[in-house]
Formats: sequence, structure tokens, C-alpha cells
Amino acid sequence: MTVSASTSQQRVVIVGGGLAGLAAAAALTDAGMRVTIYEARRRCGGRAASFDDPVGGGLVDACQHVAMGCCTNFIDLCRRTGLADALRRDRTLFFIGPDGDRAACTPTRLLPAPLHLAPLVFGMKHFSWREKLALATGMLRLARSHTGKQQVEPTALAWLESIGQPESVIRLFWQPVIESALGESIDLVSLSATRKVAVDGFLAHGEAADLWVPTAPLGTLFGEGLTAWLESRGTTIVTGAAVSSLARDADGRVRAVVTGGVEHPCEAVIVAVPWRQAGRLVPDLVPAADERFAGSPITAVHLWFDRDVVDLPHAVLVGRVSQWVFRGEVTGDRSHCQVVISASRGLFAGDRDGLRDAVVDELRQVFPRARAARLVEARVVTDPTAVLSVRPGVEDVRPPARTRSANLFLAGDWTATGWPSTMEGAVRSGRLAAVAAAESLGVPCAGLAPDLHKNPLVRLLCRPVAPQRATRASSVTE
Repeated sequence: MTVSASTSQQRVVIVGGGLAGLAAAAALTDAGMRVTIYEARRRCGGRAASFDDPVGGGLVDACQHVAMGCCTNFIDLCRRTGLADALRRDRTLFFIGPDGDRAACTPTRLLPAPLHLAPLVFGMKHFSWREKLALATGMLRLARSHTGKQQVEPTALAWLESIGQPESVIRLFWQPVIESALGESIDLVSLSATRKVAVDGFLAHGEAADLWVPTAPLGTLFGEGLTAWLESRGTTIVTGAAVSSLARDADGRVRAVVTGGVEHPCEAVIVAVPWRQAGRLVPDLVPAADERFAGSPITAVHLWFDRDVVDLPHAVLVGRVSQWVFRGEVTGDRSHCQVVISASRGLFAGDRDGLRDAVVDELRQVFPRARAARLVEARVVTDPTAVLSVRPGVEDVRPPARTRSANLFLAGDWTATGWPSTMEGAVRSGRLAAVAAAESLGVPCAGLAPDLHKNPLVRLLCRPVAPQRATRASSVTE
């Protein structure tokens, strides 16, 4: 095995050029460190990737990625690297009910958080006033729920049923919102992850629920824009170079990464690849797959019509197979839209044509323009392990950035970040790993961006209330 002289001076090597690895590189570059990224694919970006548009040309995202206003580290990364102009900020959430009723729900700026959500909650036309009150009450009870160490943590569905949330509210609000935010079925996700969505994603701040939607393809945004920013600041990015192994000493320290039989010496390594790949590289440091540590699938149905059919920038379709629809690019007499379905395991028993037909039928029910439109092209894209399933118990096995090895660190949305498996979680993981790697080399490195500020009313209303323990009456004898 030979040693590459060209990399002998590199101090930190990052294995993987997904969002976590790119975020780690940005933090280390800002700290003045020399960084090399090895990415197995031809383009960086990982799951935030794009493919060639078969109809209009250009790029189309494999699956629509959306951030929220609470995703402070993702937004901060985009601002620092000059990518924020390619994000559209939507304050209004559009819901389309089972009967086709539309609700444009915009949090108000006239009331402090969490009261700013009143127009959103009470603006849903597919709910009665009783159901709206039940939803508001359920949101508050969720915010105050105690999610500390429990012998058996309930799932979101079990907890919602236990507090008496109406079936219609669960099916037409909680299910689409929770499954879209967490990428997992409501009967599998943990109560603690659900509370995270409710508090940080909706209640904490007046801008927390704002949608930040990329207006450029992810391949352009991250695979080109972010990598160009890194390279302009001295980061070396090597694509098409899969790291096959890590050369480690007896004490576990890494002395080099290996690509194509060549050792590339380094002083610290951040492994920032999906957890299955990380498990092959460092099986002693990554949890084995079991019922607590598993992936969850997300499916995107891409549709091209012979005219513009979707008249909203996005919409949550409740009570249907389709969960979110996003209006894509319109080019001449062609239009593209994308329907995203989270927790899609077993959907239509794998029948892609059946799924496509069902989604097209639903779009024609809710968008009048689609009824006379001709479907030109369709593509169904499923990532079977798109996100880490945030089930009860998963937080006990998600590994931190620091490992037993003094110069080996982990990054990825599957690591312990305090966030679910999202773009924000990926960026946070990269920054946490960068701080740990820099500290191991005696270099200061900026940490996480602060969360959105919680005002006193939010802190009061969202303070968890520990369940009261049962006390046993005792007799007193004289």
C-alpha cells in the first residue's frame, strides 16, 4: 500500500460530502484548518441530490427538502456561504381538506408566541370548532408533556389517543404534520420527538413554522454552490473516491484513510456518511441495526403535465395518500410538480404504477387545472432509509460526535444532535463534529448557532410538567 504525498500535510479528513460533511468542512475552514473531503459519488450533497429532468432538461430534486424557521443552523450555514438567496420563505401553510376545502394558515405577527398560531389552528376549514379547540388543547398538553427518562416511552399515536384527541384531528392534522416532519409513521415515532416538533417547530417563536424552500435544485445549491465556496477557501474536495477503510493504531487512533489502496495520512477524521456505511467503516463505534436503530422510507412522486396544474406553491393534502405537493418549474407548455409521502413502507405493496395513478387522481380532485391536463412523464423515487426512525429508545443508542478514539469523530443526521433526522440535524451534527475535531488539535472552532429566542410566555406554557407519582397511604400509630 502506498502513501499519497499530496495529502500528507492535510490535518483533517472528512469522509463523506453530504450535508453533514459539508457543514463540518465549513466550520473547520472558518477556523483556519486545512480540510480534505472524500466523497464516493461524482457530486457532493448526499441525499440532498438531484437528477436530470427527463422532460424540460436541467435538474430535479430526488425528494423535496424543506427547512423551517426553527432550523437556525441550516439557515445560518446558507447565509454564511451565500446560498440564502436561493431559499424562498413561505409564512403561509396551505391545507387542503378531504372535501377539497382550502385553508391558508398564516401565523399572526400581532400576537406573541405561542398565541401567534391562533390563525393557523382556527383557520382550518375542515375542522369544526370543537375539533379546533381539541387541537389547540392537544398542542398545549403536548408542549407541557414530560418526556424525560421513562421506563416505556409512548408513541405519538398512543399518547394522543390517551389524552382524548378526536380521531379526526389525529388523522387530519397530527398524522400528516408529524409524519412529514419526522419522516416516520405516527404509530412509531416517540413522544419526545413529537414534542420537539410541536415546541421548536411551531410554538417557540413567531417565525419557527416559516417554510424555507429551496428555489434552486439541491444539486446546484449544495453540490455546486456550497462546494465552490469551500474550495475558494482552501478545502480540497475529492469526488469519485470511496474511502474503503481507516488505518488505525492499536489504541484506536486513525493515522490515515484509505482510498483505492492509497493511504492518506491525517491528524483527525470525521466520518460523515449514512449510518450503515459508517457501521462498515467503524463497526466498533456505530450501533448495529435493531428495532430501535432503523431507517424509514420516503417516496417522491414526480409528475410532468402538459400545462401548469398546481396553483399553490405548496399544499398539505390531508386525509389522502399524498401528503405534500410542491409546485415545480413551469417551462413553456410543460410543468413539474412533486408529491412527497413520508413513512412510505409497504405503500401500494410496491406497485409504482398504482401509486402514480392514485396520486394523479388525488391531484385532479383538488386542483381543477389538472383535470383536463395530460400526464407527460412520471417517476417514483423511494429512499428506503431516507431518515433515521425516531422511535422510542432511539436516543439511547444514537452515538455522539466524540468517540472512544481521540481523533475519530462521527457526523450525520443519525447521530446524537437532539434533533430528528433532518437537514438541520445534519448541519448540527457536522458542526458538533467539527468543534470536537478542532478541540482535539488545540484549535478553537465556532459551535452551534443559537436557537430562536423563547419569550417568557413560551417558557411558561411549554414548561414540561412531570407526572405525579402515586403515593401510598401510611398508617400512623401512637
